[in-house]
Amino acid sequence: MFNESIRYLKDSDDAATTILVGGLLVIFGFLIIPAIVVEGYMIRVLRRVSEGDTEAPKFDEWTELFVDGLKALVIAFVYLLVPAIFAAVFIGGGAALSNNSGVLGGLIMALGALLTFVSGLAVWYALPAALVRFAEKNTMGSAFEYESYLPILRDREYATGWLIALAVVVVTGIIVSAIAVIPLLGWLVGVFLGFYAHVTASYIYGRAYAEADEHRLREGPEVEEGRPAV
Repeated sequence: MFNESIRYLKDSDDAATTILVGGLLVIFGFLIIPAIVVEGYMIRVLRRVSEGDTEAPKFDEWTELFVDGLKALVIAFVYLLVPAIFAAVFIGGGAALSNNSGVLGGLIMALGALLTFVSGLAVWYALPAALVRFAEKNTMGSAFEYESYLPILRDREYATGWLIALAVVVVTGIIVSAIAVIPLLGWLVGVFLGFYAHVTASYIYGRAYAEADEHRLREGPEVEEGRPAV
């Protein structure tokens, strides 16, 4: 899976053009619309990979990319509301109570920090699957049909793919930080490398989801909940 993900964009017919356009969109992401288009492109990657298409998509049909990207950001925002609410209620509430009761306020803040961390990790793990499902069904509601993709989250292939994608992101971040010391050139290289890593991670998510779903369908109703991740 890892080797294929690295070659996914590099071996496509329009690799140079796609990387150039993607990097430029990231550079101008502060204008918001380019950043949304990039997210739409990632949804297109998830859709094609989950369907078994091995060719990286092009930047075309820009309106569709923008709409898909906007929907993906809304989905992500809704998912992130859970840890945000925990942080606001418990950590914020604990901080307010600490003025009157330092011990109680500290305990509530500690509980809030734990709940925020656990829920944030859960969202980080589940969100890629939710976005793949949205990409497949092309409806925002499908991203919140938890019972439909819960077996995917419990499958070993999805868990493995998620960890590989995490490694790609972490290693890329280290490389980008290392070359950032080169004035201007380091920053530019980092931007394009970051886009490439984003596409690579999206490929891994889409492939892991598809393989986990294939296991669920192949193994039949007796193991409807999928293979355990551990």
